[in-house]
Amino acid sequence: MSKHREQSLINRFEILKKCYPLLAEGSWDAVTIADLEKAISQTRGAIAYYHKNKQTLLNNLMNELFFPVFELSKEKQLRWRKCTITDFHKTYKTPFERVRDDLKNNYYIENPSRAIFNLFIQGSKHYEGFTDKVSRMMQIEMDYMSSVVGGRVNTLIDLNRVYIENIGHIFVESMMAKVDK
Repeated sequence: MSKHREQSLINRFEILKKCYPLLAEGSWDAVTIADLEKAISQTRGAIAYYHKNKQTLLNNLMNELFFPVFELSKEKQLRWRKCTITDFHKTYKTPFERVRDDLKNNYYIENPSRAIFNLFIQGSKHYEGFTDKVSRMMQIEMDYMSSVVGGRVNTLIDLNRVYIENIGHIFVESMMAKVDK
């Protein structure tokens, strides 16, 4: 890969990383091009060059930063297949916990639990097929977990209940963060 192409990919990804907190912490409708320019410390031309328009930028944010964290990677699946059930339970994190930790550790978002809610709201509103894609990823993860624990988890666990329990825990965390201040 040429040095120019490599730098171009780095610039493109840096724009995504700097814009992701705007999506996670606010209303995408309210985010202006000026807000995006300020976040990336570049002009709107850089956004247009790498992401065409605001909708394409949102789609790229979800496809390249949100979904890869939400989805259980093949690497983790292989690693957990080799560990004991006890080690699996000690290290496994739900998709919601993975996104929460990513927002906190990589984007320094003060209330990552609240940011998850916002990502789901913004994704449902602005990303076509968001809910279906999340549901498919959750089903794949439940099927994987079934194979790890040697039983049919999804016959015991209703996908809606998994959503409700995870969202409920994250909601409590987001409210506790407000109380702690």
